[in-house]
Amino acid sequence: MGSFTRRRGLALGLGLALPAPAAAAWPPTTPRAPMPAVALPLPPPCAGRPGDIAGLILEGPSAAAVVVFGQAFRPGDLPRGAGLACRQADGRALPLQFDVKVRHPDGSARFGIVSLAAPLLRRGERLGIVLHRGAGPDASALDFAAASAGRQAAVEITPLVQGAPWRVDLLAAMASRREAEPWQAGPLAIQQRLALEVPPAATGGATSLRLLADVSLRADGSLWVDLWLRNDTAMRPGGGEAAYGVKLTLDGREVLTATLPRHFQYQGYGRLRGVGRGGGAPPATAFVRHNFGYLADAAALPRYDQSTGVDLRRLDELERLRADPAWDVPLAPRRITTAMGAGGGRPDIGPVTGFQAAWLCSGDPRAAAFALDQAEAAGAIPWHHWDPGRRGREAAWLNTRDWPRIWSDSRGGAPPGGLQQHVSRDTGWQPTPSHQPDLSYVPYLLTGRRAFLDGLLAQGAWSIVTRWPARRSSPTPGAPLDDVIVLLDDQVRTYAWSMRQIENAAWIAPEGDRTADYLRAAATTNWLWFRSRLASWTSIQGEPHGWIPSVHTGGKSVSPWQQDYFASTLAMAARRGNADAMRCLEWMSNFLVGRFYAEPRGFPRRDGVAYRIVMFDSTAATRQPLRHWSAVGEATAAEGWSNGTEWRNSHGDFPRWGLQSLAQIAETLRDRRAREAFDWLTDAGAPETSPGIHAANMQLNIVPPDRPRVPASALRCAT
Repeated sequence: MGSFTRRRGLALGLGLALPAPAAAAWPPTTPRAPMPAVALPLPPPCAGRPGDIAGLILEGPSAAAVVVFGQAFRPGDLPRGAGLACRQADGRALPLQFDVKVRHPDGSARFGIVSLAAPLLRRGERLGIVLHRGAGPDASALDFAAASAGRQAAVEITPLVQGAPWRVDLLAAMASRREAEPWQAGPLAIQQRLALEVPPAATGGATSLRLLADVSLRADGSLWVDLWLRNDTAMRPGGGEAAYGVKLTLDGREVLTATLPRHFQYQGYGRLRGVGRGGGAPPATAFVRHNFGYLADAAALPRYDQSTGVDLRRLDELERLRADPAWDVPLAPRRITTAMGAGGGRPDIGPVTGFQAAWLCSGDPRAAAFALDQAEAAGAIPWHHWDPGRRGREAAWLNTRDWPRIWSDSRGGAPPGGLQQHVSRDTGWQPTPSHQPDLSYVPYLLTGRRAFLDGLLAQGAWSIVTRWPARRSSPTPGAPLDDVIVLLDDQVRTYAWSMRQIENAAWIAPEGDRTADYLRAAATTNWLWFRSRLASWTSIQGEPHGWIPSVHTGGKSVSPWQQDYFASTLAMAARRGNADAMRCLEWMSNFLVGRFYAEPRGFPRRDGVAYRIVMFDSTAATRQPLRHWSAVGEATAAEGWSNGTEWRNSHGDFPRWGLQSLAQIAETLRDRRAREAFDWLTDAGAPETSPGIHAANMQLNIVPPDRPRVPASALRCAT
């Protein structure tokens, strides 16, 4: 398998002795920082045989136990009817179970949950494996009743003020209340969900608290419960703030105790806990180092550059933050920005968060643990609006199909126009669609943990219902849904991050889920609506066409970096096969790529990543776009906003945003000019674009295929 430990050194005296920056804001120290000591990913096994799909790595310490993780696939790699199998580097098979969740249009698997019987691994020991097409498991599936016989899983909720405790035997309740279709079902793992309404007497009077328990039994004898208390029931009388203590006991072992003195409505709290046979500690499971190059090929992720690695000081800082006792306080934000309207180079805003990108660029367990903890903490953000259904309608996250013209803002009033109970001003959170991070998609993609899917779906639906209804309805011929437009009359960054949430949920969520089907229709509608505007926008914008108009363009200016925000989402939708998104990206490339080739027409190349450029004629009686690059260049220089021969208006992450747009356009459209512009901007000395900066600030560390920033460290498979 070759060597699995690779670190690039730093000049003596720099290294780890420097103090680590705060994780909530990772500013670079110099415009062209030297290369720090980094953690590099490990080379996965080569997948070179017929039927091979991807090589991964299992890392100890672990017992001989079942490890469960999520896996996405390229179209056609796992056709309908084909089984998924696993072999070690020496050819020996490892037992595997695969539960498919969603398929590509050709019927092949797009995403599912893998359960793998991993061998014992010592601390630091790594085992290369290859996923490939092969015969499925020949053993019979676990029977939930038989596997849970003699086991215990009990939850007790006790009110803090008045009322009566409530105790529920999860396994007994599941005998009559569990779902018809298990989340996992096979010889290695079976998982079922139990959903119950918590009596108001146990919560201090709140009628909106739900208990969700994802109960898993595995062939290694372990019992796992992903327990969530979601105070998120909406559109029903009652509701309110809950105050209670909770205790989870598994096989006689108390595995979770927590006190929630103020659990506001629309927040959720949850933790995953397990036990082994006899109530002992659960078996240690192997850490899975995914093949992120393959996941980029599958359009599950942008193509993050693993050649830079991740600054070890960043990883050490994440580990230190997680060791703080305050980290595990219920509903704690865990370094998520609570005042989401705050701007600046935040590490949580981008195609993925910076903390998730640290995982993708290094494969390091410390970054993985931090990102997963934040996905749990995202449950506390009050954008979870669960509609329990009415008049026989199935429950789902609050949406405009069931509640036309609904607005979750307090200005929406009472139902049917607004929420039955509005979000409290005391939650400590100020969520906004223009600065929302995606905290759930990557964790769900890599773990298959169902609670993270809940968070992804809830946020996707909220991204629509949080918009003023007058700005989201624009009937489009051929669209499957109305009242879902999020690309109209707002900031471009609002478009970018709202569509990121809708698009990611639409791509990965299971077929048949009501919210998932709604978001798929919403994504289709928005991309179709966008495409329907291209002809008129081209006519208005002229030569530099390809930028998205908005009501917040700052009078006469356009912010190129906000266009880059949107390009990051649009490119992912295009790579996933949406023809409307592909056409829209081609249209945008005229501006996004053309800005770096307009210098002969009077627009300096460096101004392509300036903080803002003039795009409107401020002397006209009505606001009219400038229709020629020469006019844009002249007006931008007249305002003092041009970089000229320097970079004085590009300090910050603006050049890195331009780089990621060029990288994604180069890959998605196979655009030679985009790749050449990427190469130029990479080598032009723009602020904060050196490999060392990308190793310390990862969320924009995206490159075209076969264009690593540090060629000597380019990741190759191990034979």
